[in-house]
Amino acid sequence: MEIGKNKIFEMTLCGLFAAVCCIFSVITIPIGSVPISFGILAIVFTGTVLGPVKGLISVIVYLLLGLFLPIFSGGQNGVAVYFGLTGGYVWSYIIVVLVVGFLTKIQFRNRVAEIIANSIFCFVGVIICYICGTIQFMLLTGYDLENSLIACVYPFIPFDIVKCIIAGVVGSVLKLILKKQTK
Repeated sequence: MEIGKNKIFEMTLCGLFAAVCCIFSVITIPIGSVPISFGILAIVFTGTVLGPVKGLISVIVYLLLGLFLPIFSGGQNGVAVYFGLTGGYVWSYIIVVLVVGFLTKIQFRNRVAEIIANSIFCFVGVIICYICGTIQFMLLTGYDLENSLIACVYPFIPFDIVKCIIAGVVGSVLKLILKKQTK
């Protein structure tokens, strides 16, 4: 989505979404080895609103800030996060924002269909996050697939569905507002 010709506005928007990622990622609910994090909500929301290129810029800024600032789940930071038990979920954000950003560029004539599709596209991004994170979790713990899914995926599906609906609805509306405001 080309938000506008004003580069300062676009850079500000990318910075704002990087900040949203930072804020949402530290909001967690611990429930075992992998906490419920609102980071994925911020990532799919960023992809929905900004698209693949500007979304990627925002997520890269967020991930780089996380090297130095305690902005990852549970207030963690540093390179070790990328190689830890939940690191696969974190670095997958790069892939997630690109996929969601590209998919949500699909135009629909019907706003309701667009919102539903965008929510589904957000869940596609979450599935990518599940895959990357679960593979890394399995490699580090030695758990088999079934036990890894029990620990890392199944408990989170209901929460992530709600996050995807929120991102699909609010993201679609915000994208429309930004389009109208920058014309």
